[in-house]
Amino acid sequence: MSAGASPVIGANFDRVSDGTTTNGENAEFALNTEIATSDGNVYRYCQAGAAISTTLNEPFALAIDEDGQAVLLTAALGLAGHRVGVAPRQIIADNAYFWARMRGTFSIRVTASTAADVLLGIGGVGASGRLASSVTASAGNMVVQGLVITAAASASASAGNTIRTALATWPLATTAVAD
Repeated sequence: MSAGASPVIGANFDRVSDGTTTNGENAEFALNTEIATSDGNVYRYCQAGAAISTTLNEPFALAIDEDGQAVLLTAALGLAGHRVGVAPRQIIADNAYFWARMRGTFSIRVTASTAADVLLGIGGVGASGRLASSVTASAGNMVVQGLVITAAASASASAGNTIRTALATWPLATTAVAD
């Protein structure tokens, strides 16, 4: 069995497949299908509502709506009640199908100087899809409950591409930071 394949139904959690502009058309699985693996990871089948990543170094945070459409996470989308997931380290074009990481241990792209072992969040004007540990207490910001990185991110000039191992506990809910 290949890495990333599910022993339950044969789903490959690292696979990205082409989609169409019609939500769910020609999908291998029903959108929003969730699979839990024996190692504690949970994956959700999604369709990209816009282009998500252009390289293998962009496992961005995602907002996933009730129809299984995923886009880069913003504070506004998180506060509107979208589920939070993380993209796999794959190129994901608009309308492509893929398995988002919902719980467990996986890679995530974060902003420079993100601290380890503290909840991650995103500001109202933050970089879409990239979480940070330094979300200030102001209106429009949000925190992702249950998501931390295990090692601090670099403060170097190239830290915008920092990828760290993340631990996610269930559920990945969002909360507003104090107004």
